[in-house]
Amino acid sequence: DSCKYDAENDADGDNICGDVDSCQYDAENDADGDNICGNVDSCPYDAENDADVDLICGDLDSCKYDAENDVDDDFICGDVDSCIVDPENDADADVICGEVDSCQYDAENDADVDLIC
Repeated sequence: DSCKYDAENDADGDNICGDVDSCQYDAENDADGDNICGNVDSCPYDAENDADVDLICGDLDSCKYDAENDVDDDFICGDVDSCIVDPENDADADVICGEVDSCQYDAENDADVDLIC
C-alpha cells in the first residue's frame, strides 16, 4: 500500500495520496488554478469559469467576455465592438452605428435636408 493513510490509495492516480491531495479525485489537480478541482469544476480549463456567463467556457469561447458571442457576426466580439449590432460597423464612418443611422451610407447624413441620403 503506497498510501497508508489513504483508503482509496490515490484514487485519481496522480501520485499524490488522497490524505494530502488537495484535489483527491482530480488527476490534474485544478489544471486552471481557480481553486476548484477539475472533477467538480464546470470549466476545468478556464480559470474565470465562463466570465461572460454564456455557458461556453473561456478556453472554448471565441468571445470570452461577450455573452452574445458576436451577435452581429462581424468577427468583432461585443465587448470590443463599437457597433455591437451593426455588422458593417458604421459603414459611412459618421460615428453613428447602422442600426440607428437614418442614412447608413451617407457620412453627411442628408446634409441638404432633402430627405434623400
